[in-house]
Amino acid sequence: MKDPPVDVFAGYAVHPAYDKASWVWDDLFDWLDAEARRVIPKAPDDARIALVAGASDEDATEQQELERHGFEHNRTFLRMQTDFASIPRSMSEPPPGISIRTLVPGADDEPFVRAHREAFADHYGHLEQPFETDLVEWRRLMTEDDFDPQLWLLACDQAEDTIAGFCIAYAEAPGDASRGLIDELGVRPAWRRRGIAQALLSRAFDTLRQAGAHGAVLTVDSKNRTGATTLYENVGMHSVRVNHTYVKQLRPGINLVAQ
Repeated sequence: MKDPPVDVFAGYAVHPAYDKASWVWDDLFDWLDAEARRVIPKAPDDARIALVAGASDEDATEQQELERHGFEHNRTFLRMQTDFASIPRSMSEPPPGISIRTLVPGADDEPFVRAHREAFADHYGHLEQPFETDLVEWRRLMTEDDFDPQLWLLACDQAEDTIAGFCIAYAEAPGDASRGLIDELGVRPAWRRRGIAQALLSRAFDTLRQAGAHGAVLTVDSKNRTGATTLYENVGMHSVRVNHTYVKQLRPGINLVAQ
């Protein structure tokens, strides 16, 4: 759930034995709808409120039930992966004036958060939070056991002494310890279309290789405005799973969330 709670995310599961039982889906979505509406008084009076759910491309029943209960397909996300053994081990260099280094916790916290907020301001589902809220959350992530500063990469513009882009990776992907996770890859608008994202990704792949990973995985919005899907295909990644996002409007109004 975002703050303000204008998007309410539904998580649920139906036992395979009841997958075709319409009454189970009816009761489930009636309950979800009622629970989601409880947040409406907490949101701005003129804001649109929506219930958001996801479904695998392979689960036709769940997709049909979502649509039967008033949800509309809104977006498609791809899980992409690569095996390092199947792609050339070559480094893509950043453009002139851009250098790549690792994040320094403490010194880079605030500049990194500013760069991240700008890079993701136009991404699907983004709802801007107060700067201090974001800063506290990112600092918390930097204290987690799986945080490795060698896998948090910054592309820095030397002339302007600022962060132009970043790549956040983890040594193990959830559910697949043999591959690393590319968790966040972003470039601020003024620095896009210059090869910075590919250079960051190349450096992340090389670092993951050195850490013993056999490949990498990530999730990407198939309609990403920056052309991220094409970038990932160009570096040898391919789609292995498709997930759909469905949205049901609970109250009309101004949509505060980026689309």
